[in-house]
Amino acid sequence: SQPVQLPQKSSQANTFVHKLYNMVLDDQFQHLIAWNYTGASFIVCNIMEFARDVLPKHFKHNNFSSFVRQLNMYGFHKVNKSPRGHRTLAENQIWEFSHSKFLRDRPDLLDDIKRKTMESDTVRRETDLHAHMAMMQVSQSDMLQQINHLYDSFSQIVKELHETKQKQEHHNKMVKNVLSYITQQNG
Repeated sequence: SQPVQLPQKSSQANTFVHKLYNMVLDDQFQHLIAWNYTGASFIVCNIMEFARDVLPKHFKHNNFSSFVRQLNMYGFHKVNKSPRGHRTLAENQIWEFSHSKFLRDRPDLLDDIKRKTMESDTVRRETDLHAHMAMMQVSQSDMLQQINHLYDSFSQIVKELHETKQKQEHHNKMVKNVLSYITQQNG
C-alpha cells in the first residue's frame, strides 16, 4: 500500500514539516531517509549523498547543517548520540531525529508542530557547530579516501616505470649484443 503524499500548501506556517513528511515517504530515497522501525522517528543515512540528492528536490538548498537547524527550530531532537571523537565514514553515518507529533501514518498531527518562537542562540550555535563538524568529518573522510586512491595510483605508476626501465635496459643489452655479434661477423 503506497502512502498518499500530502498536498503542499504554501499558506501553511509549517510548510517545512509537510515537506519533511513527504521526504520521509518518498520511495525513491528510502536508502537515505526513512522511518525507523516503530515509526516514532526518522533516520538519515549518508549525509553527503542525502544533502546532494534529496535536499535540493524538496528545498532550495543542499546544506545538511541548514536542514538540521530547521529540524531543531521545529523541536525535533537528535536521537542517537555518537560518542565524542567517534568518527565514521560518510556512507556509515546515521542520524536519527524525533518529534512527539511527527509519526508515521499520522499526518493529522503535522499542523500541531510549530516553529519555536524564541530559540536560544546557544542551542542554535551548538546545533550549527555539531552539524558543521559532522560535515567536516565526512569531507575529511572523503579526502582521506581520495588521498589513499592517489597514493595507490602513484605507487602503481612508480612500479610500472621501474618495470619499463628494466625492459629498456634489457632491450639495450640485446641491441648491443646483436651489434657486437654483427661487428664480429663482418669484422
